[in-house]
Amino acid sequence: MNWRKQPQHGQSTVEFGASAIVLMLILLGLIDFGRVFYFDVGLIGAVREGARQASWFDPSNSNNPNPFLYDASIKSSVDAVLAHSGLPDSQLQNPTTTCPSPVDGNANYNPPYDDSLYPTSLNQPLLFICYANTPGLDLTSAPTDNNYKGSDVNVILVMSFGFASGLLGGVLGSSVHIVGNAHMTIGGYTP
Repeated sequence: MNWRKQPQHGQSTVEFGASAIVLMLILLGLIDFGRVFYFDVGLIGAVREGARQASWFDPSNSNNPNPFLYDASIKSSVDAVLAHSGLPDSQLQNPTTTCPSPVDGNANYNPPYDDSLYPTSLNQPLLFICYANTPGLDLTSAPTDNNYKGSDVNVILVMSFGFASGLLGGVLGSSVHIVGNAHMTIGGYTP
């Protein structure tokens, strides 16, 4: 018997097409994961800069020792870092909610937070500034005394991250919640 191989025209093209689809899905997933990490690092950098700005203390200025300890100054420094990360300006939630309630009841107002706290609009950071771990305390202008020196300032950004590809959106839902949170002691940073 003659066992001759039959020609297999197009087999490699079909195999390449099948593997290219899988590789493309993996690539899109990696791009989305990379964007999540990139924006998460941007949020963390922004809250650190906001908290650093708020904690700045000038002992030589008796009239205004905490010149940057107020909402607009902190928001300005947070938004400058967000702009470098390609994110829009934050939306300040003070005075409505200064210290978001954590679901685990911790006294420092650290994550995790309830899902209802996160914005419904994708890729829009919400800014919360919690002064002295006191819900409802809001500083719309810099204090003119030393009453806050040694207390805590907590700068928090929350965001619902929207995926660029439908692949991860189908697996993880329409968005992933990311948080940036930084605590600093007021008066802990002097120039």
